[in-house]
Amino acid sequence: MPRKNRGYQDLIREIKEDNLSGASLISRKAANAITLFSQKNKAKTTSSYYLNLLKVGKALISAQPDMAPIFNLVNSIVVAVEENKNGFTSDQLNNMVREKAREFHKNSLKSLEDVAEIGQTLIFNGCTILIYSFSKAVFSILKKAKEKRKRFKVVVSESRPMFEGRKLAESLGKMGIPITLVIDAALSLYIKECDMVLVGADSISEKSFVNKVGTYSLSLLAEELGIPFYVASEKTKFISEKWRKSHKHRADPEEVFSGKMKNVKIENPYFEEVPLSYCKKIIIPDGFISPTRISSEIKKTKVSKNLIEAIK
Repeated sequence: MPRKNRGYQDLIREIKEDNLSGASLISRKAANAITLFSQKNKAKTTSSYYLNLLKVGKALISAQPDMAPIFNLVNSIVVAVEENKNGFTSDQLNNMVREKAREFHKNSLKSLEDVAEIGQTLIFNGCTILIYSFSKAVFSILKKAKEKRKRFKVVVSESRPMFEGRKLAESLGKMGIPITLVIDAALSLYIKECDMVLVGADSISEKSFVNKVGTYSLSLLAEELGIPFYVASEKTKFISEKWRKSHKHRADPEEVFSGKMKNVKIENPYFEEVPLSYCKKIIIPDGFISPTRISSEIKKTKVSKNLIEAIK
């Protein structure tokens, strides 16, 4: 939970600058930011409290617009406040917000445990798994499979430009899992030796999911070779295309190249959409679901119209 003497604005800035952590971890940081906000709240009326909450929620969503769990965290809390603000005092609303933020943090960790337990059933002795970029859900699945004494190998890409794959490979290797670390461009050579592809997601919508750029090419390759492609995700990453923010995030070009070249424009895209039709199954805390079921799951979520207006 949040450290003392740390403001929620500081944590929001940290979230915005975090280009290495997965959506699960960053969403828990967002929950901590809301807890910090509640601790510093001085609003005297429910109306002013609600407006302040919207501002904080907008700032959090804008900090990482591609990560659906942050939107769903903020939306769930805003909806709860909207439903209770006429009968609660500002202090009561604040206590409720703090409790819901803490509950989100706790449930996120539990969801990862459940995803790991479900996902490890895919892994069999002697298999080889290809993973791309860093995903806490994928890491948890592999860790759980190792704890169950399964014998398997993993192909890990470096995940340029921030090389989060290297750290992932090191962590998995320390567990005693045989790892092959390769450059991203070499995945087409190594996928032929793999029994499955396992990736995470920053968001999942009705027809597509968003993940690290390069995932689309990998899904096409898996489809061509008949290799099953799985996505591991918490349900907090489900978000309708109607209110999902644009995924056209461009990070610092200096992560790619720090020099200067005449007439050369350097871009550093982080995310891209991948059609769900390439996924065999999606691994969620409830079990395995078909991509065709995502739409019905998303429809269960009540969305705050005021929040949507605020983040437009």
